Amino acid sequence: MSIKKYHTLESYLDEIQPESLREIIRELINISLDVPKQILTFLLGENDYSGTLNLSGDEQLSLDVATQELFLQRMPNNLYHLLLGEETDEDNIMTGTGEFIILGDFIDGSSIVRSRSPGAIVNIIDQKGYTVAALTVSYTLYLRFDLATELGFLQFVYDGTSFRVVKDNLDISPSKNPVFGLGGKYNDHSAKQKLFVDALDIKGKNRYGGCMVQDMNNVFEKTGVFGYFAPKLRFCYEIIPYLYILSKVNGIGFYITADGHEIRYKNFKPLDVNKLTSLHYLHQRTGFVGGSKDLIELWFKIEEL
Repeated sequence: MSIKKYHTLESYLDEIQPESLREIIRELINISLDVPKQILTFLLGENDYSGTLNLSGDEQLSLDVATQELFLQRMPNNLYHLLLGEETDEDNIMTGTGEFIILGDFIDGSSIVRSRSPGAIVNIIDQKGYTVAALTVSYTLYLRFDLATELGFLQFVYDGTSFRVVKDNLDISPSKNPVFGLGGKYNDHSAKQKLFVDALDIKGKNRYGGCMVQDMNNVFEKTGVFGYFAPKLRFCYEIIPYLYILSKVNGIGFYITADGHEIRYKNFKPLDVNKLTSLHYLHQRTGFVGGSKDLIELWFKIEEL
């Protein structure tokens, strides 16, 4: 089966249907261009924290709050039905008149921004709870965007004046020069988890960095595996969009429920749209493992031993 080539961002965006989804993606991209200014302000400022606690009981970084506010204020409300993010609480649930729901971790890796580049993850779902597009942003020297829709995968960069397509398709399976990053301490892993880590250690290099976007970028560039066995990552707006992207680049992944069940992307139920304004549901955490098919299959082969 031939894969259509997209030599420009516009040629890709022009084919996205419906038009309202296309406009959401355009706006997300354009708003992202202003995030580096916020990062610079944060780095030059004296106060890292906003003075309030988030729903996880952690003191909020001012960069997290400011970045979410940027998207809440700039995104036209006629484009979305709901707009929710990592810092969403009872006071800033955004409702609009549009068709789709936007779920975002608008600044991922803010706690390590002084030493590493942060990113962003956005999940766009329909009102049945299915992902229709996923967008990630890497705030590096040049802004790198990874976009997946039903048209396929597109990677592009913003060089300061224009957008340039880097890849208009991607295939991460089988692994070639794999890297892996698995969060948590090795001694805290279960016996099966340790066997999996040991098997990956034979095949590739450990490159865990502490920012999901950048760790997944390593997998997309080198092939490999990223994951966090413990319920650390946000299900609605971190795990699901990456599982969707993996499905478009010939990768696979699964999430791990609180009771230890492993659910592959093709088997899980859509999000319950009616529960998204329940903050417990919106901010639920699960485990996650995803990457190249041949390496993920090592996990399932351990069960058979």
